Order: sequence, then structure tokens, then C-alpha cells
Amino acid sequence: MAIISFYESERDSMTQPRAWYARNDNCLPHFHAGIELSYVLEGELTAVVDGRTHSVHAGQLLANNCYSVHAYSSEECCSIVAIIPLGVVPSIQKLLTSNRFRRNVVDDEARTLETLMRMLVDADGNEILQKGLSYALLGLLTRRVPMDPVSSGDHADAICSILNYLNDSFTQRLTVEQVAARFGYSRSRFSHLFKSTVGYSLPQYLNLLRCRNVCELMMTSDRPIVDLAVSAGFNNTHTFYSAFKAHYHMTPREYILNRQNAPESRRDET
Repeated sequence: MAIISFYESERDSMTQPRAWYARNDNCLPHFHAGIELSYVLEGELTAVVDGRTHSVHAGQLLANNCYSVHAYSSEECCSIVAIIPLGVVPSIQKLLTSNRFRRNVVDDEARTLETLMRMLVDADGNEILQKGLSYALLGLLTRRVPMDPVSSGDHADAICSILNYLNDSFTQRLTVEQVAARFGYSRSRFSHLFKSTVGYSLPQYLNLLRCRNVCELMMTSDRPIVDLAVSAGFNNTHTFYSAFKAHYHMTPREYILNRQNAPESRRDET
């Protein structure tokens, strides 16, 4: 199970689309400017997009809007993932940033979408073909899926700023009151906005970031796991082990063994 950072700034510096096959896709909520597409070939992908949960089945495509906060989980799923930077499709960039797809799960033109996604994987290194396929995919989506203007009450920018801050500050002892005040919200308003958009409460999300940090360090450090947990921001070992098992469904030592025995996941691309 590969875990990613929240704001994928490296994705927004990409000059060409990337596409790859992914199995058992699992990742924390994240966002980026580019359009991310996931076409399910086998099984079922559970996705949380801007606080809404979707079940994406074989033959369906998940389309994530610009800067939408999205997360995936699956156990028996094979999919094709593509990220298309906005700079690759300049003639429709304004359309994609000022509007949002009305629905995220698409099953129209399933065979055509699958063919285009497979071709995009095979086109790696061919910039002209990559650009043409990107236009074909997004052109088909904008024709088949209604789009709505971005609402003036949309909190996407604020959520992105909050998540960037948390990604940089999760080792600190942060409270809901502190983070809410920093971004100009009352405690209740902040808690509702954060949970409805991200899908986790602030304490839950902070613990996920801390667990991810411990996972990364466990694979490269000889320090005791307890020391790593404390340096990641956990107050005590009980909280750490409870949060870790709740998210990964295994103990830290079982996680290490699984990572050592499993082939490298291609999901580290996302």
C-alpha cells in the first residue's frame, strides 16, 4: 500500500501526461491542478471525491476535477490511472478550471474510454500522441458529462491552503481551535467544512499523515518504531498503534514484512 503526500506539487510541474496500470489502489486524500482519471478494468474502486463516496466498477471511469480532493481504497481492483496537466491542453484549460464535472463516475462510451486510456499508457515518450490522446479523452468527457461553473461559495482554495499547512506541520501538536483560527473559521464551521470535504476529522487526518511518515521512516531507519512515532507527532504509543491499525489493518511490523516481501507498487506515481 503506497501513501502519497497531500498537495502533489510535482504533478503541477509536469509538462506531459502520465498514465500507468495500478493494482489495489490505496492513497490518502490529495489534490493537484491536473485532471486525474481512473478507469477500472477489474473489481471495484472506492473513491472519496470532495467528501462524497463513490463506488467505481469495472467499465466505469472516475474523473477528478482540477484541485478536487480525492482518495482511493481497494482490495481487488485493477485500473488505469492517468494525470493530464492543464498545460498539455491549453485550448480547454479555462473550461476545466472555471467549471466542474457534474458527476465524477462516467460509464458513457466505456469501450472508447478504455481504448484511449490504454493508448495513453503505451504512448509514453511520444509527446505528440500523448497530447492528442489527452485532448481526445477530455474532449469526450466534456461532451458526455455536463459541467457546472465553479461556485463563488466553493471552499476549494481554502481547503488546499489548509491541507498544504497540515502537510508541513503535522509533527506539531495542533488542535482544531488553532487550525480553525489560523484560517479564519470558527471551530464548528471548520470541523464541518473539513470533514465534509476531506472525509476525515482533523485529528483523524493528522494521525494518517503521521502514520504515513512513520511508514516511510520504518523502511529506511534503524530507530525504534516508538521513537519514530513520537517524532512524527504522536502523543503516546497507544494512539499510534490504534491509528496505524485502523488505517492499515495490520501492525507496524506486519507492514514492514509486507513491504519487504511485496513487489514495488506502481501507485507511488500518484
